[in-house]
Amino acid sequence: MLFLSRWFRRLNERYHGAEGDAFALEELAPVAQRFIGGGRVLEVGCGYGRNLIALAQTSAKLVVGCDVSREELKRAARERLPTLPSEHRSRVALAQQEHYRLPFRDGAFDLVVLWQVLEHLFGRDAKQRVLDESVRVLRPAGHLLVETPNQWFPVDYHDNRVPLAHWVLPRAGRMWLTAKIRGKRYEPSQYLSLGGYEQLLRRAPQVTRLERATQLYFAREWGEAYRTLGGTQVALKRLILLAVAPVHAILRRFGSTADHLLPSIRMVWRIEKRDAVVQL
Repeated sequence: MLFLSRWFRRLNERYHGAEGDAFALEELAPVAQRFIGGGRVLEVGCGYGRNLIALAQTSAKLVVGCDVSREELKRAARERLPTLPSEHRSRVALAQQEHYRLPFRDGAFDLVVLWQVLEHLFGRDAKQRVLDESVRVLRPAGHLLVETPNQWFPVDYHDNRVPLAHWVLPRAGRMWLTAKIRGKRYEPSQYLSLGGYEQLLRRAPQVTRLERATQLYFAREWGEAYRTLGGTQVALKRLILLAVAPVHAILRRFGSTADHLLPSIRMVWRIEKRDAVVQL
């Protein structure tokens, strides 16, 4: 447990600084750029603004970050946004949101980003409500970008890195284990599978069609995913991609993907909607 505790502490230090901004530029910005064009992008649950730094350096006309925490938004305004050049900073706005209500009009954004947010919502109803709102503010044929741990991956790497912990331990047991490893009490995360999230998205009001705009780990094909890996533990990510390559080749023949097996769900969906009115 001491080794895992040190690992989480080092990772936290890396993410909450300039290196974390660089990770977002490597992992998020190139994918977002493909789906933004010159439009508007919203990050739901932006926290202290790490991803906003990356999104502001795309071709987006407007980048909006929203969060339920006023303190996190103040921190973003105080610490992160001033690091941007003025021409990028002028395209970034912050807004406080309610837990299950986004303060934006229907169809206001071309791309909505949910990066490591959904796992912190406990219960399918809570996840459904946030996804419903994300779809509501998305324009017809807009894109939803999600990064979240995968329920089917056998290691609870997000909370404690213990194999099978999220499969076999009750909520109280996971909370105790994570507190022992991290040295701090955390509410346990709750993961879903790729199919589980697609089921929730299809239930969202106005959705008429859900289409995967990426095929594997935010990429269009396996080779691109392997070449463009960034962030932390790139060597380990490459080993995992190599391991799932044969399975991915088989699944692709049936219109599926090895995203079902990876540590994180990293997917962009194109969402068709009915009776939606774009109000910009």
